[in-house]
Amino acid sequence: MENVKYKTQIFKFGAYGFLKNLRFFEPYLLYYLTIISGLTLFQVGILFSVREIIIYLFEIPSGVIADRYGKKTELVFCFLFYIASFVMFYFATEYYMFIIAMILFGFGEAFRSGTHKAMIMQYLDKNNVASSKSKIYGQTRSMSLLGSMSMSIISIIFIIWLPEVRMLFLLSIVPYMLDLFLIISYPKYMNDSVSKEFKMKEFLQENYRSIKYALTDKPVRKLLLEASSYQAGFKSIKDYIQPIIISISMGVILFKGFSLDENLKIYIGIIYAVIYFVSSFASKNAHLIVEKFDNKKTINAMWLFSGIIMIILSFFLGNIFIVFAIFLIFYIFLNIRRPLMVELVGDASEPERRASVLSVESQMTSLLVAIFAPILGFIADRNMSLMFILVGVTMILIHIYNLFANRKQTA
Repeated sequence: MENVKYKTQIFKFGAYGFLKNLRFFEPYLLYYLTIISGLTLFQVGILFSVREIIIYLFEIPSGVIADRYGKKTELVFCFLFYIASFVMFYFATEYYMFIIAMILFGFGEAFRSGTHKAMIMQYLDKNNVASSKSKIYGQTRSMSLLGSMSMSIISIIFIIWLPEVRMLFLLSIVPYMLDLFLIISYPKYMNDSVSKEFKMKEFLQENYRSIKYALTDKPVRKLLLEASSYQAGFKSIKDYIQPIIISISMGVILFKGFSLDENLKIYIGIIYAVIYFVSSFASKNAHLIVEKFDNKKTINAMWLFSGIIMIILSFFLGNIFIVFAIFLIFYIFLNIRRPLMVELVGDASEPERRASVLSVESQMTSLLVAIFAPILGFIADRNMSLMFILVGVTMILIHIYNLFANRKQTA
């Protein structure tokens, strides 16, 4: 009976990620913002920066709320923010409305990130399977990526069938409602709280203690900087695949019976579907890296390899096959690296502060994205190749710095 309950809950963790990633608008977000709504990449960068600033400001408070007042309760509010964001995106016609939509989306992200990972760790600890963190998290992340793959395929049908692209935002509300009810069905102890009533003074004090712990505990601080900087680099450039595909695909019709614009939408959906499928496989098998290679060396090597492929990409932006292959490799790196980082951060952190620590990581990521997204958008508007060269060189320099820092520690 206990084994059935365990398998059921692990399935729920995976189902949560699967449903969460059914954002049918995601493959076409830049297409919608730039081609349909007429925004520049710099304006889009500002929107992304606004989202990340909100995440930055509310990431730590959200982690404290989760740890002290209940993780399930917090995730319910998270999905309500998401749904409100989708509704605003649907009705948005002016730039300020897109900003409001991004603010609401940022609240959803801040309330979600770190909390569900902490719930998984809590469940594994309670069931004495804490040694399988990277394996279980890799499997649940794999389900999330399968959700993204399914979303990419289904969104192709929707975007051709629907009269307006903006309707993808309304369709995304359905899986998010299902996810909300799924979270409610989690075991009651996952909503255990230190405090039953909200006290502002206590809340602010716990915020301070959480930040102090994350930034003064040297092993935790180092891991958080390592994780957040790579995540920020990935988040800052991953969406540029859409404008690249748009520029390459102009005038190319592979699917007869569909217009040029419909062909473009199909290309974007297919490319994202393949990327997410391969990423899912990489995430699911990331635990094998733990068994064969040193985690920290693998994590640092990915800075070097990522930097090299970014520089290579800058010279082949006119070749859709090379663009696709390099973005695919970059996604693979991220989805091998991420489960390894979550395990390292989880093991280094005090159990009762994991949600807060993982929120600090997300906050650091958001701060870095908020700074660099507008800058990269500004550069990309003028010279896309230069943007990728600068990102690649920065990644290689971080790899070199880590090598020297690690040598000093072992000396």
